Amino acid sequence: MNLKELEARVRVLEDIEQIKQLQIRYVNSLTTNNWDELIDCFDENGATDLPFPDVGVTRGKAALAKNFKEHVGKDMVGKEGNFLVHPIISVEGDKAKGSWLLYMQFIPGSKFYDGKETEDWNQGFYDMEYVKKDGKWKISLLKWRERLVSPRP
Repeated sequence: MNLKELEARVRVLEDIEQIKQLQIRYVNSLTTNNWDELIDCFDENGATDLPFPDVGVTRGKAALAKNFKEHVGKDMVGKEGNFLVHPIISVEGDKAKGSWLLYMQFIPGSKFYDGKETEDWNQGFYDMEYVKKDGKWKISLLKWRERLVSPRP
């Protein structure tokens, strides 16, 4: 392996670590309801694909801010704990893809905005796309799909 090849491998490893930190920052912002910090994780043309009523696909920071504050924020009220695990990340130049598993645990007895009691926990996947601009990684697409939900007794 020559020096150029080694530099390329190190760059990919550094990019993967920056992407991991970005994703953790996003989830921490979701957990703490810090919507401005959360929106900062996205590229200017970033998008979400969320399977919730009145949400769907949203693109652009202004629309994302409105969506998170007015829709997602109704249920994510800081009464849950999020555990982000199993990152699978591939980097190709200034673009990357990732997959993450998220476990969300709710405080017993907490309720969603519509008055329904929350489940104890749920599990789902983030399918992600990232873009690197001016040396910084941002989310270009976040797709969330719930996989398992524990019903309340």
